[in-house]
Amino acid sequence: MKPRNFLITAAAILVAAAAFFLRPRPEILPAAKTTVTTTADGMSLQTTTDPTLVFQKAFWRQPASDDKILHAERREWSSEEGVKKWQWFIAVSPGPQLLEWLKTNPFSLAPAKAADNPKERPEWFPEPAAGLQIHQNAERSFILMLSADQKHLYATDSGLGFASPGTAP
Repeated sequence: MKPRNFLITAAAILVAAAAFFLRPRPEILPAAKTTVTTTADGMSLQTTTDPTLVFQKAFWRQPASDDKILHAERREWSSEEGVKKWQWFIAVSPGPQLLEWLKTNPFSLAPAKAADNPKERPEWFPEPAAGLQIHQNAERSFILMLSADQKHLYATDSGLGFASPGTAP
């Protein structure tokens, strides 16, 4: 092999190797965690921190690429008959699409000056306070709080379980 061809081949290999090792790495999110414990009354408590799952359960839609889920937690208490109670908390840096969609008021929330402090909230979930735009549903269980700069969105909801098919309410 001529020295010139050798140098060209070596340079091409170095460029390819550099491109491989210097390529952008995908953002690695913390692993979602699901734990199951038994409560004092014998129910099973399943807690998950899967950000996408909690977002979907909270907002009935997939997160957009510009929605940054900061924290998420969903709890379900169940017995042999099924889910008896559920609760979720989420903190998001919302993208413009999510903010625009929420302006359509898909959950029929009303502005509120204050809201009840959610029971057993995670440490990262703030108390409803001044400086946050607070909206809640008529039952006062679904609470949505948005910072004045619209960079932080906090939401929570809770409810009782689900009726089995064929069971009258």
